[in-house]
Amino acid sequence: MRLTPRYFTRTPFYKFFLGSLKTGKEVWPLVTIVTGVGCMAVSALTYTAIAKSDVVFDKKTQPWLKVPLDRPTQKLVTINQTYKDIPQLKVMSEIREMEKQ
Repeated sequence: MRLTPRYFTRTPFYKFFLGSLKTGKEVWPLVTIVTGVGCMAVSALTYTAIAKSDVVFDKKTQPWLKVPLDRPTQKLVTINQTYKDIPQLKVMSEIREMEKQ
């Protein structure tokens, strides 16, 4: 009984790769590390695409209009900075609310 389909032919690289995995025990840590790093990269990209707000899949909506103006947004570094109310932003938010009505 053949485990591989008939249309699949083993290339020399495929034979070398499987042969080195079977005979060389020192290759297993390398394969494990590379596979683990690849899985972690895919999971980080998936998390970023789902959870972060700066990634936009729908180009029709404008996400910068959904940012609350009364709270500061996320910054990477803030040194000696205090947040103060900006009167122009309050006026703009009032205008935006009036336009919605």
